[in-house]
Amino acid sequence: MESITIKGSKRESVGKVSTKALRNAGKVPCVLYGGEKPLHFSANELAFKNLVYTPTAHTSVLEFEDVKTFEAFFQDIQF
Repeated sequence: MESITIKGSKRESVGKVSTKALRNAGKVPCVLYGGEKPLHFSANELAFKNLVYTPTAHTSVLEFEDVKTFEAFFQDIQF
């Protein structure tokens, strides 16, 4: 199975106003579930193009600024 790397940044504020500001800036608000608590982050909208608009399944490698990486499966999307 092929792997796609997505570079993201952790979000400090979570809510309607901050989410709308992220979307207006061309970013996608995301949540990574698993572990002790959910991890809220954002990534560029174009980073998901090869993950969403393809008929094949891929794994994702999420990279953050603090050199943490997570392997994940894409489970759900809302338009």
